[in-house]
Amino acid sequence: IKPLLILLAVLLNSISASGTLKEGDKFFPFSLIGVDQKIVTAAMEEGRLVVMTEYMEGGEKITSKTYPDSILIDFWATWCVPCRAAMPSMQKLYDQYVPKEGQEQGGLGLFGIALDTQGSKIVKPFYEKLKFTYPMLCDPTEGSDDVDLIRSTKKMKSLYKVQGIPVVYLIDSEGIIRHVHVGFKEKDFEKLDSLIKTMTAGD
Repeated sequence: IKPLLILLAVLLNSISASGTLKEGDKFFPFSLIGVDQKIVTAAMEEGRLVVMTEYMEGGEKITSKTYPDSILIDFWATWCVPCRAAMPSMQKLYDQYVPKEGQEQGGLGLFGIALDTQGSKIVKPFYEKLKFTYPMLCDPTEGSDDVDLIRSTKKMKSLYKVQGIPVVYLIDSEGIIRHVHVGFKEKDFEKLDSLIKTMTAGD
């Protein structure tokens, strides 16, 4: 029975991996709300990847734009053990490559995409307890979902063909997916770190 279970696990993993979007595919722009209530929109502007952040401060709406060399999106859920194991590595990448305060060009945009159906109600207390600081997106924005702008994690899961989690996508400044991996192993992050370093070498 044990060899059969191992074979089944391998097959399921290969099915999940083959079902994802592929390197060379275009990414799907998205707009979601984070656990900090900031609206994050990643889209294309004149052929260049742009990340726009909107939030309220002192009764005033604040909007900022950055043009990163790449963005990394990590699909996960609070109930997923491998996902939680990957989070410290995600934090390290965020700490190393996130743009400095006021930096509009270059660097890495890193976003967790929480797939828990109850959104921030479940994700926020879990995330705050862990004390990570990279942006965690989980709630929908107003408007209808479409391929031009995804507004819910449910639609993101569908269009990004997420079956097994965690799933990581690394996207370049032209909106092209350059790296995909399913699951968590330290060697995955070594490769990811190397790719990000190359993509942000000009900063």
